[in-house]
Amino acid sequence: MSQADTTKQPPVALFRAINRVIRPLLASPLHGIVSKRLMLLTYTGRKSGRRITIPVGYFDWEPGAVLAMSSTSTWMANLRTGPTVRLRIRGRDHDAVPTVIEDTATIAETLGEFAKRSPRQAKFMGLPADREPTPEELHAAAGKAHLVRFRLAT
Repeated sequence: MSQADTTKQPPVALFRAINRVIRPLLASPLHGIVSKRLMLLTYTGRKSGRRITIPVGYFDWEPGAVLAMSSTSTWMANLRTGPTVRLRIRGRDHDAVPTVIEDTATIAETLGEFAKRSPRQAKFMGLPADREPTPEELHAAAGKAHLVRFRLAT
């Protein structure tokens, strides 16, 4: 059994408490403390119509695009129709078009590339940090990972 299989997810209440601190920090001039790996995502709720702003982990993926990964997918459902969203990355605002990646094979392939680019960060997705993941490990991680690629418009 891998570490990812035995690791419990932190309670939702803990994330909410942390977000109450991180959200204003990312919007402030002191964002540099956490903005290397966290960004603010602002989108409109598909049912409520409310504007929602949450901190999300991200990685520079390719020129003009960032990749967000999460172990939860609740916020991603609001992005499936591809609406333009607002990202605040390293203190700068960007309009972006999200693409939710839902195909397991594509997720596994993307995680494999991610593990090559950032092995130390790959462990947070349940992948080994000390070697290239096996196809089985990539497939297992893909079943639990939720990915969104944001194409920056500005």
